[in-house]
Amino acid sequence: MFECIFIGDTGSGTDDQYKVAHSMTQIIKGRPIKCIIIVGDNIYPDGCQSIDDDQFNTKFRVPYQKINLPFYLCLGNHDYHTNPQSQIDYTFSKYNLDKKWNMPSKWYTQSFPFCDMFFIDTNFKHLPEEIIQQQLNDTIASIQNSKKRWKILCGHHTWRSVGGHGNAEERHEKFMDDLLAKVKIDIYICGHDHCKSLIKVGKHNIPTLVIGTGGKSYDDDLVFLEKTEQDNSVLEYFSPNLGVCHMKCTEKVCSLTCYNEYLEEEYQYVSKK
Repeated sequence: MFECIFIGDTGSGTDDQYKVAHSMTQIIKGRPIKCIIIVGDNIYPDGCQSIDDDQFNTKFRVPYQKINLPFYLCLGNHDYHTNPQSQIDYTFSKYNLDKKWNMPSKWYTQSFPFCDMFFIDTNFKHLPEEIIQQQLNDTIASIQNSKKRWKILCGHHTWRSVGGHGNAEERHEKFMDDLLAKVKIDIYICGHDHCKSLIKVGKHNIPTLVIGTGGKSYDDDLVFLEKTEQDNSVLEYFSPNLGVCHMKCTEKVCSLTCYNEYLEEEYQYVSKK
């Protein structure tokens, strides 16, 4: 069995981040958790200037000092406010000799027992079209070459949303359509909205899990947008609470269990093959 924890929208350095960090340490106790996945907005409010930026300490290393596991991350919109390349460069820097922070590129694949995770950069408004196309081609090739049972796509921006950020913008939507015209994934996991939700995206019949509750409290009204209704997407779960998602994978079953910051179970999604 492979187990990991998903969180997003983490790096606030506030009590909210520390509350969720504490709940993560409690889940890890006595369980074979292998890693932590952060789906963007790693450093609030404006990302980092350079690998020497002390926010890598105050908003990552100190809050998670009791968690001795590798973290795998992708870029969120707040990470683009200054120098997103600094978060990639930090992966290879003298400050990361313990390999706790892992973001080798803007998009990459990480292989685990029973599953492969495909991390993408959904900050399309900052990317030239040729870079978007290269990312698409690389991701398609990686998924096609994957021999693992479960294929999980990780990005920052919401595909379908019940929060104030709304559904995917046009270029993100096209990226997903073009990707899924060539390959199949089992789930898309993201942040951006500071809530937890699971929506079945109607036109592709694929679940999207939002887990943007790692460091910022929910501050929007619940919205179920017209576009979501038009493609017959179905909202299966919503929570405004801080918290995490605990994933367990075997050859035949993949389960995602969402908890609030007090480790009260809120929802479980199970897929079988």
